[in-house]
Amino acid sequence: MKEVLTPFKVGLVVLGATAAFLYMFGQVREGIGDDPSGYRVYSILDDVSGLVEKSRVVIAGINVGQIDHIELAGERAKVWMRVNTPLKTDARLAKKQASLLGEYYLQLTPGAVGALLKDGDEIKIVVVDVAPADLVNELKTITENVREITSSVRSVISGKDGEQKLASILDNINASVSEINRAVGENGPKIDVVVDNVVQVTGEAQRFSHQFALDAQTILADVRAVTNEVRSIVGKNGGSVEEGFEGVKGAVSRLQHAMDKLEGTLDRTQSIATKIDEGQGTLGRLVNDDKLINDVTELVDESGRFVKKMTRLQTIIALRSEYYLGASAVKNYFSLKLQPKPDKYYLFQLIDDPRGRTTFRETVTSTTETGRDPLIREQNTVTEDRFRLSLQFAKRFFFATGRIGIIENTGGLGLDLHLLNDDLELSADIFAFDENINPHVKFWGLYTFFTHLYVAMGIDDIWNDQESDFFVGAGITFNDEDLKTILTTAPTPGL
Repeated sequence: MKEVLTPFKVGLVVLGATAAFLYMFGQVREGIGDDPSGYRVYSILDDVSGLVEKSRVVIAGINVGQIDHIELAGERAKVWMRVNTPLKTDARLAKKQASLLGEYYLQLTPGAVGALLKDGDEIKIVVVDVAPADLVNELKTITENVREITSSVRSVISGKDGEQKLASILDNINASVSEINRAVGENGPKIDVVVDNVVQVTGEAQRFSHQFALDAQTILADVRAVTNEVRSIVGKNGGSVEEGFEGVKGAVSRLQHAMDKLEGTLDRTQSIATKIDEGQGTLGRLVNDDKLINDVTELVDESGRFVKKMTRLQTIIALRSEYYLGASAVKNYFSLKLQPKPDKYYLFQLIDDPRGRTTFRETVTSTTETGRDPLIREQNTVTEDRFRLSLQFAKRFFFATGRIGIIENTGGLGLDLHLLNDDLELSADIFAFDENINPHVKFWGLYTFFTHLYVAMGIDDIWNDQESDFFVGAGITFNDEDLKTILTTAPTPGL
């Protein structure tokens, strides 16, 4: 016999459910609750979006308090907190986001120096972080710029005579590179000649200075001898006047001879100075030809800049293998990262994927034949086993790195999030937009330990159910200084 529900029974059920809900709601607590052992401090923040009363206050991820209440202080917000741990006057407060859903909390650094804060004191040091929304907007702007550039290139190539223009541009680049190689090859011997001439002129100037010093010493010796002779003549008490005049004549003759030698030396000096001033000879051209000096200076500056860039370049090699659980296959990566700056690098990858490149196509055909389905679906899957190539440009912004380029032979985008002092890296790639019904999306995490070793785990092709698979992997990475030396010293092939 079927039991009949009466209004009295229904009322009992509703009352019981209401009582259970109120009991469970009363058990919900956040933070440290209403613990009276703590004390209250406050801080002034510019923005308290996402913060509410009872929001967590943590130190090193451990709850040490909660927000008591929030009030308006002029155009800013005054946040009162109740904490149960000692804080000092150099304590710092930062607003952090717990997840992408918008949940926020306050992170405290208790401080190391200064006096202890008392009930009602202010935490004056507030650290302001960049909001993830700003980073996403920045990445969106970059993506729009890349899309505009790609559209411009597509319009140029697909337009009338586009391929001919592109071939002409490549020919011009090849011609320019050839001219640069020829100019460097031709000017190399000329620079050697200039250096040899400078060395020769320096030697000649040194010999001239040495000869002039010897002549000056001879002149001074002659003058000293004449002075002694005059003193001897004037100081004599005996002898005839004619003998005295004869001595004076001899001294004057020797003095005249010395003056003639000094005049000849001065004439030669003046001649050399005149030739240098008029730009004659190697030394004259070197002193007066500003173009030669400017060319040498520009060459030295360009060489310095080139050497500085090459010595700053980092060449990082990585080898990684991934084991796919569903396919029972191993996928291998060889990576070369050229990193001229800490926040920018170029990534080259050669990938061996035994699962092959799988293309999925679905064809839907409509029919009006009697006895058959109006829609006929045909699915075709094609798998090819071959190597793949990735060429990407990457730019880092704070803890996020955006990548764009060719991913496994198709255009794609990538994003890396760096955590735990860059030891933990969370990555996502999206590429192969036209090969299957849905784009190829890959998520994975990579943790580095012992500096050069790392392990990886993730899921591949998550949007295509037939191809989706979990994988685990490991790899090694190192900075190869010898490879950088080979890249900088290897000869440029002729174009």
